[in-house]
Amino acid sequence: MFKEFIKKWRQYRYRFVPWISLNLKERSVREVKTGEHDKIIPDEQLVDSLLGILHALFDNEPSSRTTHHLNVSQHHEEAMSMDEMYELYKPRSFEDVRSLHMKNMEKLYDTTGFVIDRCPSQLIGGGRGVAVTRGKIPKHSLVALYPGTLYQPQDPILFQSINNPFIFRCIDGLLIDGNDSGLSKFIFKSCHGRERIGPFYTCDMSWLTDFPINPLGIGQYINNRSNDHPANVAYQEVDLGDSLQFHLRQYIPHAWYQSPGYSDYRCRTVALVSLRDISEDEELFSSYFTVVH
Repeated sequence: MFKEFIKKWRQYRYRFVPWISLNLKERSVREVKTGEHDKIIPDEQLVDSLLGILHALFDNEPSSRTTHHLNVSQHHEEAMSMDEMYELYKPRSFEDVRSLHMKNMEKLYDTTGFVIDRCPSQLIGGGRGVAVTRGKIPKHSLVALYPGTLYQPQDPILFQSINNPFIFRCIDGLLIDGNDSGLSKFIFKSCHGRERIGPFYTCDMSWLTDFPINPLGIGQYINNRSNDHPANVAYQEVDLGDSLQFHLRQYIPHAWYQSPGYSDYRCRTVALVSLRDISEDEELFSSYFTVVH
């Protein structure tokens, strides 16, 4: 029992603020003056990069699906029967998801010049990490997204946090649960279904699988830096609002635990931005600790 307690404590302590404060000197941390200075690149540049990739993914969809998705915003949906709409927008099969994932990996390379994927980490005991499997990442580029369920500070997250190393805390206290298994997976799938508008999905659930339709949605697997492996990417928080068009929301790997309502749509995302040029076959490392003075 004591060994089990120690095991769980070693996972939980990184979310226990007093422990973090007492052990900062022993940690590799990133320091910024204020929350406003915690930007590697301007938010506008980051959003433009993300939207460019999302548009490329949308263009990679089957033509019938993209054409109708755009027509819906122009009130042409009444031209189709319910059976036709279901046939067009029925949930993707496993084979469809895997096929689209492979196509989108190629599209990502054509758009950005690089591809990232999960792989065994170079760190001893690091489990799975993320590496550049093809191409080269230029400095100050959007590299990945940290997916998951978005929790406001007042939302209940105790049970989801047990034995869960994938919870990311934003500067303003908002939490992102990037765990793709167990209770966390069940909750995201539930929120994904709730946020659906008719036949249209407003977030991407495929990050829960090994074949994410948005290949950037694997940021939760990027390992913490070490003395031998300094950070080559860093987290940057940004809110997506009106700039994110309706037909592109299906590629965002986030869903709110408590629905904010569509009259005031806002989506927080945490991107990982490169700190230097990153070559092919290099593993990505970030700093899990950012100190804001």
